Amino acid sequence: MRWGLKPRLILAFVSIIILPIAAAILFMTFYSAGMEERAGKSEDELDLLLSEVKTTINENAQYLEDPDLFYENVRPLMQKYQIGLTVYSSEGETLFNSSGYQKRQEESIWLDRLGKLNVDVLTQEQGELSAEIQAHSLTVPPFSQFKEMIYAILGAIGIGLAVLLALILLWTWYISKTILQPLKEIYQATEEVIEGNLDYKIRYGKQDEIGRFIHGFDLMRDHLKKSIEQQQQYERARKQLIASISHDLRTPLASIKGYVEGLEDGIAKNEEMQKKYYSVIKSKTNQLDRLIEDLFEFSKFELEQLSIDKNLVNSREFFQEAFHNAQLDYQGVELVLAEPIPAVSLKIDSGRIKQVMANLVDNAVKYGGTNILLKVDNQGGYLQISIKDNGQGIAEEDLPFIFNPFFRGEKSRSRESGGTGLGLAIVKYIVEAHGGEIHAESQPGKGSEFTFTLPLYLRQK
Repeated sequence: MRWGLKPRLILAFVSIIILPIAAAILFMTFYSAGMEERAGKSEDELDLLLSEVKTTINENAQYLEDPDLFYENVRPLMQKYQIGLTVYSSEGETLFNSSGYQKRQEESIWLDRLGKLNVDVLTQEQGELSAEIQAHSLTVPPFSQFKEMIYAILGAIGIGLAVLLALILLWTWYISKTILQPLKEIYQATEEVIEGNLDYKIRYGKQDEIGRFIHGFDLMRDHLKKSIEQQQQYERARKQLIASISHDLRTPLASIKGYVEGLEDGIAKNEEMQKKYYSVIKSKTNQLDRLIEDLFEFSKFELEQLSIDKNLVNSREFFQEAFHNAQLDYQGVELVLAEPIPAVSLKIDSGRIKQVMANLVDNAVKYGGTNILLKVDNQGGYLQISIKDNGQGIAEEDLPFIFNPFFRGEKSRSRESGGTGLGLAIVKYIVEAHGGEIHAESQPGKGSEFTFTLPLYLRQK
């Protein structure tokens, strides 16, 4: 059973209170086990003492007028029991006090509090008298029972204090180990995180409040580490993009400049050569246009200004139109539309979804796809659209990153095709803005399949 922090603290508090008391009670019980017999014997001794005191005072009452003589007669009794004696008249007048004749063997507050007894004496000569017996030592019966009581009380107190001290030391060590030490490690981990060490782990295995806090701290640290790594990757990609864009813009511009200068210099002397020059210039211009358009779209995506204007459309009509437009754009590629297309209602931005499909088809064509299959299925609440090609495919290590901004798998091919690494990131943003998801499957050399979903529009009844 795993105890939480609160039950442990309650247990510590209760044990510190109860266990010392229980230990003291057990000690008193054990110590006093044989005291009943001793107490009975002490009572007999006390009765004997009182009887002897009465007898002695009664026998020597006529000598009370002479204290010295009275002392000489009662001294054997006082020495026998190690007591002092004071005799009072019936009016309370002190007739005899032994304190002037003898000295205590022990000095203790217990002698004054416990070692005093009063006794009434009826004499023939003096009438009614009273006497006070003062114990001078707690080692002589019958006063030794008081000493045993004192030892029992002090022993119980000592045992209780010892158990209390042991519990305090034990719980202090335990709390230090299970609470203060983990808190110290949390503080150390915080310092490490501040210093940039995001791999620092706290070793604490208990599933209590502190354990859950440490688990949350580790989750936060891992999330922060991943965020920083993503940010660093993003920054590296951004820097790489700047270098790549510089190259990608410079290359078509240099080609355009060269062909324009060739036309100006009259190098293209016949119409056929001029058409070739114009064709190259147009191709490079289109390449520049794609680069600039991707950068413009992504800038709006980063600023969350990429507008999504949704309207109600029929899925069959929409995808048939998109398919025919793609056939016109890519006449040298075999485009196949799987029938039938479900006729359901979608609330989408037609232009943006066409942009998604155009980007996916364009990627398939750019990377060797000559046979492209478009398939639309109703998956219960969602419409699933897949675009499958027979191109060169995507490397397994690149597949998890293809939707990341600025990611370009094979840089040489990307430059040749004019890619910025932004197209699929924009596609993912548009699909998710419609409430859908997108993923890709690919085998190098066998082609790729991109699949995205769009939620159906359910009319309110």
